[in-house]
Amino acid sequence: MKKLILSIITLFFLAFSINAFSYELTDSDNDLLDRIETRLFEAIDANPRISADMLVNRIDEILEKRNLSDRARTLFEILKDDTEYEYEIWYYAYEEMTADDCYDDEYFDEEDRQCYFDEDELSDDYDDSEDYTWGEDYDLSHDDHQEEERESTLLAKYTIQGDTITLISGEDKDQYQDVWNIFTKLIPTTLRTDFLYFEITNDVNSDTAAHVVQDEGDYNKWNMNVNLAALYEDGEFIKDEGTATLIHEFTHVMTLNKSQMRYAPQTEDEGILQRFAENCQTNFVQEGCLHETAYLDDFIDTFWTNKEELEKAHIEGWDVYTWNESKYITDYAATNPGEDIAESFTYFVLRAKPTGNTVADKKLRFFYNYRELVNLRLGIRSRISNFWQNIIIN
Repeated sequence: MKKLILSIITLFFLAFSINAFSYELTDSDNDLLDRIETRLFEAIDANPRISADMLVNRIDEILEKRNLSDRARTLFEILKDDTEYEYEIWYYAYEEMTADDCYDDEYFDEEDRQCYFDEDELSDDYDDSEDYTWGEDYDLSHDDHQEEERESTLLAKYTIQGDTITLISGEDKDQYQDVWNIFTKLIPTTLRTDFLYFEITNDVNSDTAAHVVQDEGDYNKWNMNVNLAALYEDGEFIKDEGTATLIHEFTHVMTLNKSQMRYAPQTEDEGILQRFAENCQTNFVQEGCLHETAYLDDFIDTFWTNKEELEKAHIEGWDVYTWNESKYITDYAATNPGEDIAESFTYFVLRAKPTGNTVADKKLRFFYNYRELVNLRLGIRSRISNFWQNIIIN
């Protein structure tokens, strides 16, 4: 059986190495990929002595050692990417904490394997007379009035289990399921494990097409809300804007999930929040302290080094864009680093690799530094091409 896999890979290599082609996949490319993947996955499923990891490792060897055409490299990367998605090889690797990871004023919980602040002790020590910055820059509280408005327009709420959503409140409709199905077609199951609830609203008075928020009951999980009024026109899903919106919201979770950062304590005690912020040695965002290896931490260190501009973004939001249009892919990207990376990643997926030298161009090229994100881009683009045309630009 191992020989079968190697034989198929060899044929795959020969088929893709004869001539150099462009990155744009043809129908025959997609058909060949489907046939090869069917044979490989059948071989993997039929024999416990072989594994998807074996296939992925073999492809890695080919990508590293062979002088491939652009077309061959693209197709091998898609094959590797699809295999990782199919067998859940590539996933977010959450870092398990140890006692050594705790700050000086934290204790280690053996059962949870997490570090926690002692709220009672810190509350007694906190001095209100000290300079306080948390509330100005990193307010975690939400607008109760805005929350009430969202609840009043909520049409349906679903729990998420893999590719399936189950209604828990409101009314189930085919249109709501269709939106979810579009999201599952764009984003692989293994990269949606951080999503807990899926919500549908229909607010014509809101300019928000969708948003994600940490779940109040489990802040390690995220809930996604989509506004039908912004995603549909004359009863039809707006393919280009809708696709971009869903990728944008996924990017927020991809860059803010537990593998990327240490979440701020869920408390209203300002002293605890202040100490948490002061203990952060990397970039600090509203949700907490970014890991040194986080995409957003690197993005901020690269593109948001101007602290004055960052402060203006905090205070004035979109006005920053009118001063520096060449720095941002859209006006919304100028709101803050989180929106900037989400907008930039969306355009990285849907647009060709830029050749210009503006800061906005550099932001799109930033993601090419991460092999897993390049593979993710290829995977999403392949999925889009399978069910929609004329959305991606090669």
